[in-house]
Amino acid sequence: MSWQELLPYFRALKEAVAEGEPLQEPWEAFQQAVQRTSGNPPYHLRGLLKVVGTYSEGRPKSEIVILDHGCGAGFSLLYLCALGYTNVLGVDIPSTACDRWNTLFRTLFKEDKDRFFRYSGEALPFDDRTVDVVFSQQVVEHVEQAVFENYYQEEGRVLKPGGIAFHTVPHRLVPFDSHTKTWLLHWFLPRGMWLGALRMLGRDTSSVETSLFLRWPWRHFDQARRAFGHVDDVTLMRLQDLTDLDYYDGPKRLRGALTRAVALPVIGTALGATISKFVMRDTLSRKVAR
Repeated sequence: MSWQELLPYFRALKEAVAEGEPLQEPWEAFQQAVQRTSGNPPYHLRGLLKVVGTYSEGRPKSEIVILDHGCGAGFSLLYLCALGYTNVLGVDIPSTACDRWNTLFRTLFKEDKDRFFRYSGEALPFDDRTVDVVFSQQVVEHVEQAVFENYYQEEGRVLKPGGIAFHTVPHRLVPFDSHTKTWLLHWFLPRGMWLGALRMLGRDTSSVETSLFLRWPWRHFDQARRAFGHVDDVTLMRLQDLTDLDYYDGPKRLRGALTRAVALPVIGTALGATISKFVMRDTLSRKVAR
């Protein structure tokens, strides 16, 4: 079952919370749909599920504290909950998702504390060394420069020693920017000229100006090392695991060609190591005890 096939169950759950309807039935329907996908989860969650599964091996899933740093609508966390990882936390810039899912947790799991939090992008509302896993999926490129370094430092603060951080990061070396649907402009043009070129192409740049900050990938790696002590590039794992393109809103033929190249015997790994530099990067960091 793909992400698109799961969405109706997720939306039904959201609507039930919004309308104040009984939640048990839509939650069970969503949970059953998720469990049917456990052997073949939505593509954008596969890497996350692998690293969480490896980290939590031998421990009850409900004991693993997982933080989504930029949780958006909350889909990823609800998916994890449906698999048994119920000790989840989510933060994002003010949104209705916080109240919605706090209501669900209080109703279904009899929680007496919040799990989802609004925050300003500065201090995370958690104590030091209290989180096992922190992840963000296509969030860092929306973090303003004023809080960019702090974004990582706060993750490092709340992670337990030995805890892991998993990030999926769009960056300036990706030739096709899926946010603006343009090729290469962000490679060669300073930000001001890039925005001007987008306007000349007739693009609405209002959201780009305030919430899109593509950076060179080495800046992400540098901040991750400072915050956690160790970081690995695991992008190739995602490329090798690509089996469908339904989720993808970019040039699908090119992405399919890249997938076939990575799968080639002998030279596929070498090609993948090169290709992985020019697609969204997946990084896995481990908090080094200090």
